[in-house]
Amino acid sequence: MFGTAAIRIRGVLQGATIALLTATAACEQATAPLANTPDANATLADYQALEQMFASDGFAGVQALAGRTPMSASATVAAMRALPGLASESSSRQYALDLFRAAAAQASRTSFAKTVISSRHLGRTLVYNVAKDQYVIDSARTGAPANGTRFIVYELNADGKPNVSREIGRADLIDEGAGTGEAIALRLLVVTRGSTTLDYRTRVDIGTTASSIDVSGFATDGTERLDFTVGLDGRKVATGTVLDADFEFSVKPRNFTVTGTVRGVQDGREGEGKVSFTAKHQENTLRVELNGTAGTVNGAINWNGKPYITITGPAATPTLRGPSGQPLTPDEVRMVQSVMRMSDDVFDLVEELVEPVEDIVLLGWIL
Repeated sequence: MFGTAAIRIRGVLQGATIALLTATAACEQATAPLANTPDANATLADYQALEQMFASDGFAGVQALAGRTPMSASATVAAMRALPGLASESSSRQYALDLFRAAAAQASRTSFAKTVISSRHLGRTLVYNVAKDQYVIDSARTGAPANGTRFIVYELNADGKPNVSREIGRADLIDEGAGTGEAIALRLLVVTRGSTTLDYRTRVDIGTTASSIDVSGFATDGTERLDFTVGLDGRKVATGTVLDADFEFSVKPRNFTVTGTVRGVQDGREGEGKVSFTAKHQENTLRVELNGTAGTVNGAINWNGKPYITITGPAATPTLRGPSGQPLTPDEVRMVQSVMRMSDDVFDLVEELVEPVEDIVLLGWIL
């Protein structure tokens, strides 16, 4: 399902590419940044560091687990994948909505397993089998956690499949559900080339009218470290499923932290909802308030408590203006584009981290 190891950015500004926005700004009378406004390039570098955290080959190897574990071959998982949305590519927001809808469909007629990794795979190590394009148990390998399963991680070929001649580490999937009541609780600990590069927990609580997915942990590319916490809450309403998110991202060596919320994401209404977050860039504070509805976007960015940029108009081609109504410089446009991506980065991150263990989560809903 994955075409790249990097986080897939779709953005609130649907269809508005950086090149288009930059060209638009260049056609207008550009002005120098006002006093007490951010250094656009320095601020942009913080967001780029966050987005690149998952571009390592180790993380790509973990993503390659999706659809290749023994759990993927289950007929019950196949049946779940036949549900609308899960069977096809969709945006990360829609992916989360589909998961919640699938969970609600099962919750009304099944019980849930406290632990979802079968005894057959507990304490076992799985390696990639080229002929089967699947991970299989290797009984000669030891060291897997007693309450989990170990997957060997490889570099990927150009076709996205693991290269068995280039083993680079391991991914331990640990089942922590025994002490959580009815919640599914999984931890994925990834070590590549001798260093821990990814360590996070996924918890799923299922209900007939409301469910939640929480993902928290850290990722590192060897230079920067990203700590993240994302909580998604889905609930059924008369018109379908509504999703809310609370999140915090922190790249501590850069003294860069983003804390915020997304509210009112709904089925079939891409780009809608309310986004609110605060970013700390060193000693400075950037505040974003954004509303999307009926294909339009309306919002503002403040810098250290003062108006900095307004965003209005069609979501695909919004108008961006400075505090005095002046057009933005190309550097400012690129920075705004990265800032606006944050609201979808939240859902992209959840999709990237849930999909490698998605088959096991799906089994947990139906066992």
